[in-house]
Amino acid sequence: DVTVRQVMRLNAGGDALRLRLSNELNERPLAVGAITVAPADADGKILGAPVAVTVGGKSEFTIAPGAPLLTDPVALPVKAMDRVSVAIFYVGTQAPAGHRVRLFVAPPGNHVAKSLIPGEETLRGPGLVSGVEVRGAGEAPVLVAIGDSITEGSGSTANADKGYPEQLAQRLAARGEGWSVVNMGVGGGRLLREVSGPSALSRFDRDVLSVAGLKAVFLLEGINDIGRPAQPGFAADAVTPEDLIAGYRQLIARAHARGVKIYGGVIPPFEGAAYYHEKGEATRQAVNAWIRTSGEFDGIVDFDAVLRDPERPSQLRVETHGGDHLHPNDAGYALMAEAIDKALFSAK
Repeated sequence: DVTVRQVMRLNAGGDALRLRLSNELNERPLAVGAITVAPADADGKILGAPVAVTVGGKSEFTIAPGAPLLTDPVALPVKAMDRVSVAIFYVGTQAPAGHRVRLFVAPPGNHVAKSLIPGEETLRGPGLVSGVEVRGAGEAPVLVAIGDSITEGSGSTANADKGYPEQLAQRLAARGEGWSVVNMGVGGGRLLREVSGPSALSRFDRDVLSVAGLKAVFLLEGINDIGRPAQPGFAADAVTPEDLIAGYRQLIARAHARGVKIYGGVIPPFEGAAYYHEKGEATRQAVNAWIRTSGEFDGIVDFDAVLRDPERPSQLRVETHGGDHLHPNDAGYALMAEAIDKALFSAK
């Protein structure tokens, strides 16, 4: 019996919202005793009175195993780039199974109606809220970014929205472009195989094509498929350029079958990373040549050109990463966001 809060930034404004809750990775039903939503700041502080969230008019409900659940709409005026706090009271000793996010965990008991919850701990754990749909005067077009830890934002300042999808969203909002950018990056994720959670091939329909208002997909995935086989215990996972290209083609076909455009990111350099190997570099170069020249994506963004060191093109420029030679830092992610903006939107 514990209250847990998630804080999320919204990419669109409107007068109401509803939550998408996920029990999709759990084999057991999940009982929820109560949920509220309230405005919040970047540090997670609640800024207004919490508003009750219901499902079918009821505050208590159970989410079936392996299933998502959409709440009833909640009247709560919000603007693009606002943050909301969602407080969830879990009944009993159960917990969700899902992606690890920043959580605020209260002492035992139901505290969802409080604007100030003493004794909260901050930690990373599985979150129940997988999305927030904002309802306004018109439906904002949505771009979903899918990828691994580079898309998730590893290496950027924690809890500061400095990953490339978040910085792209800020650029578009500042110009009033009207687009919403959704980050579906998962650290450790791969295109082809399930290791740190489902592969991109297996989660694409659930995490991308199901998103309301979806108009475009941005795909940057494959470096873990390329690099991991160099590490102990993963030799059997070796991939060829043809394997990765076949995976990309599947996602392109599935997006196009829904009338959705899909754009590809050219894979950045990784020499110096813990799993760098020369065969992997040759695979990266071959895959990148295909991304650049095949014409099968609706467009591409050349992150390799943006981030590589001109003196040693197989490495990231030193000022664009934090030391692991794989994940960009805030400045590197800013360059990636700028490159997407210039290639796909109206930035000059």
